[in-house]
Amino acid sequence: MLTGAGPAGGNDCEPAVVPVIMRHMLSTPVRSVLATTLAAALAAAALAGCGQSDGGETSDRAAEPTASDTSTVEPGEGTTPGPGDSASATGGEGATSTGAGTVLPTGDAATTTTARIITASNADGETSPRPVPLTDSASVRDFVATMGADLGPRVRAAVRQTDVPPGQTLMGAIVSVGCDEPTGVEVVQTFDGYEVTAVLPKSGVQCVVAMTSVALFQVESP
Repeated sequence: MLTGAGPAGGNDCEPAVVPVIMRHMLSTPVRSVLATTLAAALAAAALAGCGQSDGGETSDRAAEPTASDTSTVEPGEGTTPGPGDSASATGGEGATSTGAGTVLPTGDAATTTTARIITASNADGETSPRPVPLTDSASVRDFVATMGADLGPRVRAAVRQTDVPPGQTLMGAIVSVGCDEPTGVEVVQTFDGYEVTAVLPKSGVQCVVAMTSVALFQVESP
């Protein structure tokens, strides 16, 4: 009985027993030659079977899809500023605003896009979020009545210098009393009218005498 290598299932090659019946009639040399030839043939067949099995598995592994690297695109950090962005509207880095309305930067004239700010030190008056329409001399007189001898006349002069076209209304409000002069105002239209707040720089300046700032601007007439 001869033992040869051959596939026995799975991925390993295990010995297989192959019975060989030798005829008594054959001479000893012939039997030796046949046994050697048959053993060599069985070994070659076993190696060929193992090679095919391994090669098949290698091909399968090579054919398996591999995970590709994916890159994540981070959104850009830059953003387009909106109408309520005080830094873009006023040019004042670090300026504060609520972002809820339209920011009017400080300008030389009171219009629908710019606000004229008049500031004086050691003046009277209190801030108010409700601007008042300045449509005639009586409304202007009432508006400046509490502003003192310095700020009042300057506000009157600014009102007279303002050109108000048809369909628009000049508005005024004391928007700030403190150490910083506003860089603009933020105007919000509500059901009850308009609200205005000062856009102030984050300077942290300490002062002995506070400054009172009045804002003049125009809105569309109702």
